[in-house]
Amino acid sequence: MNTRRAKSIAVIIAWLLVMTYLAYYSGRVFGVLTYDETQLMPSNIEPIIVSNIVNRYIGSSNETTLIVVIKLNGSDSIWSRLGYVGNVVDSIDAPNISVVNLVTVYNDVYSRYNESINNATNEIMSNVTQSTWSLYWSLNNQCRAVISINREYYSMVSDISRKIENELNATLNYGQLLYQEIRSYYLRNYPNASLDMLFLLTTRDYINEYGYNPYVYELANKTLKQLKGLLGPSPTPYQLIRANVTGLLLNNYEEIIRQEYPGLYSVSNVTGYVYQKLMEEGINETTLKLAALIGPNANINLLRLLITQEFVNETPVLLKPYIYQLACNNNTSVVISVIDEVRNGITTVLMQQYPPPNILNLPDNLTQKFLNGIYTVAFITLPNNYEDYVYNLLVRKDWVYPVSTGVILYELEKIVTSDVNIIDKTTAILVFVTMISMLGTLIGPIVSLTALGLSYLASLGLLYGWAVNFRLYYLTVYMIAPIIFGIGVDYSMLILSRYLEERIRGFGKDEALRITLSRVRPTILTSASVVGFGLGSFAISRYGYIQDIGIGFIIAVSLTLIATAIVLPEAMRLLGDLVLWPMGLRAKSVELRTAFLSRMARFAVRRPKTVLVVFLAITIVALIYLVTTISITTDPVQVMPNTPAKIGLSILINHFRNYDYSTAYLVVYGNETSALALLKSVEGQNYVINAFMSYNGTNLYIITVTVNQQSLSDKLIPIYISLRELANEISREYGVKVLVGGSPSYKYYFVLGFEREYYGLILYVMIAINVVILTIYMKSVMIPLRLVSTVLMSITWSLALTTAVFQGLMGVKTYWLLPVILISLLLSVGTDYDLFIISRFREEIINGYSDYEAIVRAVEFTGPVVTGAALVLAMAFASLALSSIYILKQVALAVASSVIIDSFLVRPLLVPAIIVLLGKYNWWPFNQK
Repeated sequence: MNTRRAKSIAVIIAWLLVMTYLAYYSGRVFGVLTYDETQLMPSNIEPIIVSNIVNRYIGSSNETTLIVVIKLNGSDSIWSRLGYVGNVVDSIDAPNISVVNLVTVYNDVYSRYNESINNATNEIMSNVTQSTWSLYWSLNNQCRAVISINREYYSMVSDISRKIENELNATLNYGQLLYQEIRSYYLRNYPNASLDMLFLLTTRDYINEYGYNPYVYELANKTLKQLKGLLGPSPTPYQLIRANVTGLLLNNYEEIIRQEYPGLYSVSNVTGYVYQKLMEEGINETTLKLAALIGPNANINLLRLLITQEFVNETPVLLKPYIYQLACNNNTSVVISVIDEVRNGITTVLMQQYPPPNILNLPDNLTQKFLNGIYTVAFITLPNNYEDYVYNLLVRKDWVYPVSTGVILYELEKIVTSDVNIIDKTTAILVFVTMISMLGTLIGPIVSLTALGLSYLASLGLLYGWAVNFRLYYLTVYMIAPIIFGIGVDYSMLILSRYLEERIRGFGKDEALRITLSRVRPTILTSASVVGFGLGSFAISRYGYIQDIGIGFIIAVSLTLIATAIVLPEAMRLLGDLVLWPMGLRAKSVELRTAFLSRMARFAVRRPKTVLVVFLAITIVALIYLVTTISITTDPVQVMPNTPAKIGLSILINHFRNYDYSTAYLVVYGNETSALALLKSVEGQNYVINAFMSYNGTNLYIITVTVNQQSLSDKLIPIYISLRELANEISREYGVKVLVGGSPSYKYYFVLGFEREYYGLILYVMIAINVVILTIYMKSVMIPLRLVSTVLMSITWSLALTTAVFQGLMGVKTYWLLPVILISLLLSVGTDYDLFIISRFREEIINGYSDYEAIVRAVEFTGPVVTGAALVLAMAFASLALSSIYILKQVALAVASSVIIDSFLVRPLLVPAIIVLLGKYNWWPFNQK
């Protein structure tokens, strides 16, 4: 016994070491998951072949375009919200990153508008500039000439006026001195006085007082001569006084002035004399007039006004306002200033005549390409590896919705990463609580769930090792937890409940465990084989993402089998009845003998035909509902929550249809004529936005086609079919080979290619595996066939229920993989419950009971285990409903409801009814006794 216990301890320790080592790597698996199915496609299918050709001859870009949808409102202008996006782009230190939006387009249009205005202005200014300089020099030459003449003119006026004034003063002074000498000399010495002496004395007096002046000599001589002629040499004083000597002096003064300045007829008209004199010298009359008008002080401002009036008629219209500014200005910078002012003025007039573009009404419908209602779009071109980083920066604002296939997959990754922890913890709690409530023990569930939890972590660790060397599809991680906890709890409950049953019957601990393992282990091994090989049949798929799920299932089932069929019994061997703590042998109350289940079974065996007819009727109704109602989608976006990318994509579809597009490629092996014919045919399709010959080589031509559906859309499938038909027509007509690639081809092969493989091969392999394994174990063909048919019935009911809830109530289409997942899980995992009942049924037959009594006892004894295990499995899958992804919510409801229907209705009612109706044929063809 001690040796046996040591062996158990060694097994458990070895298992713990291996599981712990593998579990150490479990957390790393989430960093290596693949969310893009196209990366897991087989290399020999059409889209992959085309992709390789395109990459070789056209090349692949390491850049991507992120479409950013921006919601506008009244508080923030389009400028500020687009400015936010622009600032995000500017803040990123990445090569070749750029943004195009309505503002950048507007700036480009405005730049071209300014360029046009500037060109028109320059064309006008090409003549104006030269005219401005010519006008400037003309004005200033005129100014200089006027100022020069002004100086000459007023200098002459000043000189003549001064001389006239001096001679007038000299005349007056001479007259005063003459009268003094008449009194002092002539009156006193008369008759001995003479005029000669009088003038001599006066002249001497003048020289003594005022100095020598030749004018005075001339004046004195002229006046003396006149007086002598009038009065004689010695007139009487009376005659002299009456002779008006002063008048004679003044007359002689004027006469001398006229002699000196011929033409000066009046000493008061000196300016006229000078004006006439300068005219005679050939001075320009206009210049002379201006020189005279601006006065002796040369009033420049007045001169500018006068010159402005003079030049205004012959100056170009554009320059007339600037004549005054240019005139009489020695600083040539004024010309530059005027030219700039004229340029600005021309620009202003042109902009008034041709207003600048409005951002809300740009030419060529540019505004409509970027703005629709309250939404606008921006396009960010950036390196592929920066897409996630830019997305995280942009979505800090709840009015920004970045859209691209990469972003959608990134959002899916984030949802998966955040949901897995919650789902795993919830699954563990629900399973633990359900096991306790069904078994009435605490230690047993703890040991079982600990082993299963380590198995789950070890599975993740093994999958991490797979993902490091290959690629791992993200759904694989989601699916293995329900499988491990679902079937693992089934097996654990079957072992623990049978052990409790045998202990209550009075067997010792070791004997009870031996009997339990001898009766239960074959059932568990059979069930695990069905589940492992059935779900593992996914691994034969050509498609990597399906292979990954199959491999994940095989790993999960294998580790679960080890944990439940080997490790749990060894732990029970060490713990003994402690696994039943705290209730111990009292744990068996109503749980293992349920009167309700017994009554259901007895009713079924009494009225088997009624039960069968009711179940068939409900199944037919469910099938009719599915056929007439179900709407399948292959677009994962439609079964995602309202993430920013999903919201943005919806806005693009409804408001910016041309930006909801993807690319297809047509590769033609043949001649140019066939390629051009195909191009023409493609261009005529209503789903084609643009098509062109992107490569023209020797016997190889590539046509790039932009289609009006995004790369995940359901509508890509009919687009591929249409392109394929066009390609086939060209192939038949010209005898060439045409391949169709790109997004439509990926979508077609991803969905229809796999569906053909699944429904044409994998499903039959799963059914065959079920039938073969169960036939060998049960020694019957009818039981496996009946099992498959009843499981399909449960699937039909649950699929109809799921469709009604999600499609009918929530408006969410059914994801195309749901039937695949549901059929695969139920055909594999769903066999457990039937297997538990039929195994016990066979055991009771062997013990001597009739078919009627045996099936009732089988349901009575195993029914609680089946319903308890079903609740556990239902809770394990129901936890998927906590995910934000509707794909998993649908899986949660479909699988959970199917398991509940199968365990609470089909197994206790339909199975006994069919068993009774088949009678001896239950064991056909091996043993019909």
